[in-house]
Amino acid sequence: MTGERPAGSPHEARGLEEAAEGLREILEVARALGRISDEAELLDLINTTARDKLGCNVCAIAIKGDDGVFRYSATSGLSAEEDSALRSRVLSPSAFEALRSAAVPIGAVCWVPPGHPVRDRPDVIAGVLPSGSSIAPGASQCGPLLFAPLIGVDGEPLGLLNPADPLNGPFPGPHQTLLLETLAELTVVGLEIVRARAVEHAAVAVAEAQRRQLEDLLAASAQIRGYYSLDEVLREIALAMTTAGGFSRAAIYLRMPDDALVVGATVGLTEAESKQLRETPVMLEEFARVMRPEMLMSRSYFLDHRRFKIPPELNDKLNTPAGDREWSDGQWHPEDMLTVKIVDVDGDLLGLISVDEPVNGLIPDRAHVQAIEFFADQCAVAVTHARRYEEVRAEAMTDSLTGLANRRALDAAVVRAIARARRDAALCTVLFIDIDHFKDINDSLGHAVGDGVLQAVGRGLRDRLRRGDLLARYGGEEFVALLPDTDLEAAVQVAEVLRSRIASLDFDPLTGGLPVRVSIGVAQLSDKLMSAGSLVAAADAAMYEAKRQGRNRVVVGP
Repeated sequence: MTGERPAGSPHEARGLEEAAEGLREILEVARALGRISDEAELLDLINTTARDKLGCNVCAIAIKGDDGVFRYSATSGLSAEEDSALRSRVLSPSAFEALRSAAVPIGAVCWVPPGHPVRDRPDVIAGVLPSGSSIAPGASQCGPLLFAPLIGVDGEPLGLLNPADPLNGPFPGPHQTLLLETLAELTVVGLEIVRARAVEHAAVAVAEAQRRQLEDLLAASAQIRGYYSLDEVLREIALAMTTAGGFSRAAIYLRMPDDALVVGATVGLTEAESKQLRETPVMLEEFARVMRPEMLMSRSYFLDHRRFKIPPELNDKLNTPAGDREWSDGQWHPEDMLTVKIVDVDGDLLGLISVDEPVNGLIPDRAHVQAIEFFADQCAVAVTHARRYEEVRAEAMTDSLTGLANRRALDAAVVRAIARARRDAALCTVLFIDIDHFKDINDSLGHAVGDGVLQAVGRGLRDRLRRGDLLARYGGEEFVALLPDTDLEAAVQVAEVLRSRIASLDFDPLTGGLPVRVSIGVAQLSDKLMSAGSLVAAADAAMYEAKRQGRNRVVVGP
C-alpha cells in the first residue's frame, strides 16, 4: 500500500462542491446577521436561502406570537394570492406540539412521514403549508412534512422553518437536513439579535422622545413665566398640555379661597363642553374622590377605569367622554383620567391639571408623568406670580374705602369704551353721581360717619347696576358709572333707579336722622363729546345742574 488517498468519484466531488457551496451560503447568512436590524428582512433572507439550497419550490417561516399561536411571517416561492392565503392561517400551540410528537427526529429537524394520522387533524390541516409535490402528483395534505422548530435559548419554541415541494423528489437527504438545522439555528440567533436591537432602539427612541418632551415643556414653562395675566398663564398651561404634554384635551382648575375648583382654561374641548365645565365648579372635597392614594403614579393621580370608577355625581361635572368600543388593554380609555397637582413652594395646592386622550393612545408611563409634574412645578411659580401681580394691580385700580374701582381704573375703562364705540359704532353713556349735603354730614357727625355713608352709598349704587356696567369712586363724595351699549333714554332710567335706591335706604343708624340723597348728571358719547375727559366733564356739569335745580334729581347734559 502506498498510503495515497484514491481519487474520489465524480458523484463525491459534486457532493463536496455542493456542501462547500452550501457552507459558503451559510457563512453569508451569518455575516448578514451583523447588519440586519429588521425582522422581516431576516426572515426573507433565511427563507430565500433555504429554498435555494434545499432544492424546493416553496419555503415558509411561522413565528409564535404573544398569544402562543404560530402565524406565517415570511414565504418564498408562492404567488401573491397563495402568500395571502397562507398568512391568514394559524397553527395552534396544541397542533404544533402534536406535530413535534409525531415527527421522526433527524437531528434538530422534524420529519412527519406521509400518511401519518396527525396530518388529518383539522388544526394541523388548517395551520401548515401544503406539502404535495409539483413533480409527483398526489393529494397535497398527504405527503411528508418537514420542518425545523426554532427553539430559543430558554428552550421555548419561537416558530418553525417549513420547506416544501422538493424539486428532486425525495426529501430530505443528510446534506439538506444539516443545512436546514443550521439555518434554523441562525434564524434563532438572528431573531435574538434583531429583537435585542429593536428593544435597544425602542429604548433610545423613548429616551429621546422623553428628552424632547422635557425640553418642550421647559420651553413652555419659560414662556408661561413671562405672562402677568392669570388668564393668560392658565391658557398657556392648557395649551402646553396639548402640544409638549402629548394630550388632546386639557382643563386647568384653579383653587378658590372656599376650596372650590374653578376651570380657568381648556384646550381640545368643544365650546359646549368648556362652557359646562366653567359653569360647574367642583369642590376640592368632591375632586378628592378621584385623587386617592391608591391612584398615585409618581406624585399625580391616574384613574384607571379597570380598577376605579368615577362617582356618578362627579362624572357629570367632569364631562367624561363616551366609551370607545374598540378599546384594547394597554390603551387609554375614555373613562381614564390623569390629574396633576399644581403646588406652590409651601406645599399649598394652587390648582389641578386634568388631561385626557393621549395623542399616542397609550397610558402614559411614569417618566411621562414625571415630566409633566416638573412642568407643573414651574407653572406653580407662574400662577403664584400672576396672582400677586393681579392683586397688586387690583389694589392700584381699587378704592380702598369702598372697594369700587378708583379714578385710574375708571379713566382706563372709559378710554376703552370710547375706542370700542368708535370702532363698532356702539353707544356709551356716563352717569356722574354726587351725595347731596355730604359736607354737612362730615362736619356735624365726623369723618368716620362720612366714611360709613360713602361705603353704604357705594354698595347701594353697585347693587342696582347691570352686569357689564362699571361703578367707580371718582373722588370725595363723587361716583361715576360707565354704561356701555346704553342709549340716553335707558341711561336716564338707570339713573332714576339709582337715585330712588339711595333715597330708600335707611341711613338713620349712621346719620341720626339726617337724610342721604344723590344728584345725578347724564352724558352720552356724541360728535361733540368724543374724549373721555369731555364725556365725564359733561356728566359732571349735568350733575351740578341737578343740584342747582334742587338736588335729588337726574339731569341730562347737552
